[in-house]
Amino acid sequence: MSITSSGAFCDICDKYILPIGDEMVNFFGVKGIDRELHCHNDCKKILQDIKGDWKKLPEGNLRHAFEKADKEREGVK
Repeated sequence: MSITSSGAFCDICDKYILPIGDEMVNFFGVKGIDRELHCHNDCKKILQDIKGDWKKLPEGNLRHAFEKADKEREGVK
């Protein structure tokens, strides 16, 4: 999980999620990652808008994981 001693951490934008007002911790999964992921409300909207195209993700842990997987896959060819 993306929960630290300081609270929930967004796996998309790498910022802490402060559940104040309407903000909440959203849970999601990604095929190939065997743990639950978390994001802000705004980052949840980004996930819905990119329709599976990880190259449209903002800089952050999730995008870096996809970039790394692509490089590893290219090295296998």
